[in-house]
Amino acid sequence: MDSQHLESDIDGECAPPNGTVVIPGCGEDEPVMPLWRRTRVAVGSPWSQWEMRIGWVCPDDLLPQLTQSDFRQLTIKPTVTHRQPGEGGTVLVNKGIIGWVDPEERTFRTSLLGFDIDVVTWPVEYTWDFGDGQALTTTSPGGPYPNRDVEHVYEDVGTFTVTLTTVWEGRYRVDEDPDHEWRTIDGTALTTTTLDPFEVTELRSHLVG
Repeated sequence: MDSQHLESDIDGECAPPNGTVVIPGCGEDEPVMPLWRRTRVAVGSPWSQWEMRIGWVCPDDLLPQLTQSDFRQLTIKPTVTHRQPGEGGTVLVNKGIIGWVDPEERTFRTSLLGFDIDVVTWPVEYTWDFGDGQALTTTSPGGPYPNRDVEHVYEDVGTFTVTLTTVWEGRYRVDEDPDHEWRTIDGTALTTTTLDPFEVTELRSHLVG
């Protein structure tokens, strides 16, 4: 250290010496210089040796990373779910029901480690549990008839409940990032939607007259 801004007794030699600290390649960004520290117990005490706390890093490395754990702490509103026949409609045994969702993005404004960030998330996979031991996993959000991407036939009468589990992916952007770059979240989040129970019935023909 050779600085006019530091007292002479805080000056000293930095270790490790030149050549042992690797300077990373940061693409178009300039690497950030190392952060050094030396301490003393009290005023007048001798200073400790210089200690490198953070080596050469790229600017992106100083920004917080939104992990899967952080992602799953966000309160993601589940997808809006529909079925045909709709509520009040008769579901017949050996006849298909059709399901679909509204695959809309969700946006968040939050903070992480003191940094303000934007988060955008969207559904990528759907698992329909039809309540009779059968399930369907698909990347299609489905749609009303005549779309049959999500269709299921009940083979027995009874009361059933459909449960939908949705897998979400996302990206985030840190306010302090000078490049304003969107970064992919490493991991997914899950939401669950439970539809109202319904009866599956069987129609029987009757002779009249």
